[in-house]
Amino acid sequence: MNRYVEQFSALGHKDRLAIFRMLVRAGPQGTCVDEIKHRVKMPGSTLSHHLDALTRCGLLTAHRAGRFIYYAIDWPKAAKLIRFMTEDCCADLHKTLGASPTRSPSANRLSRKRTRKHGGHDE
Repeated sequence: MNRYVEQFSALGHKDRLAIFRMLVRAGPQGTCVDEIKHRVKMPGSTLSHHLDALTRCGLLTAHRAGRFIYYAIDWPKAAKLIRFMTEDCCADLHKTLGASPTRSPSANRLSRKRTRKHGGHDE
């Protein structure tokens, strides 16, 4: 549970979320730090801090190729986070999907007006 809290905390910062989204689009090979810096337009020290936070919580991996460092999504760990949200946190959501939501009194009045206006047929 602590790992998920760390990951959500890391993604709870707008710049880190932007970096994460950019790296999702980059695919499995990831992107080098210079390209990330160019795209997100932030100082190197700030970028380094954000990349470190995302790496520490397990959402990114880093590898060196020559003089460049490439960051990529750690897909198995990101998938576990998504699975956690959909299976554990939203476990009963499937029971309510498709069920008609409770209507407010004003929505019920609007529905009755439409029914009378269209000859008894609801839109």
